[in-house]
Amino acid sequence: MNFKFNISPKFSFIISSLISLLFSAYAAYKGVILFFIERAMEDTFVGGSASSISITLWLTISGVMIFISFLFFYFVKIKDLKSQKSILSGIMIIWVGVILLLIIFLPKFFYYSALPMLALIFCFISAINIKKQIIDEKRNKGLSETEINLLQRLAGIKKKK
Repeated sequence: MNFKFNISPKFSFIISSLISLLFSAYAAYKGVILFFIERAMEDTFVGGSASSISITLWLTISGVMIFISFLFFYFVKIKDLKSQKSILSGIMIIWVGVILLLIIFLPKFFYYSALPMLALIFCFISAINIKKQIIDEKRNKGLSETEINLLQRLAGIKKKK
């Protein structure tokens, strides 16, 4: 496959972080709305203790997503190509899981899965570009002193001093 797009892993990490922050803001919004609904229900005869678990859940999800966003921003600092490729592969698996969960649990709002799909596409293209960079780096690297010494021993050639 030849991709003409050259997307750096840093860009993919930043896009993933921004999308994660959007989901965090949405979860915080839902938690705050539920909190105000519970407050309003306490003033009536109905009572409002039933949604306190939902409030905690939404705000916890928001906090976890903020933490994940900071992790994505931290991943930008990683320089090693193999580590970036491994992290991108893991992020792609996570985004696929998020997309499937959104489609399964929110089938009426399937368009919510468009943002994780966008992040998945960017991560996929970045992973392919990194794979090409790793292959090019290996081709241009040459042999180290240890590898040359081992090949000379294997061939039966004594090393000249």
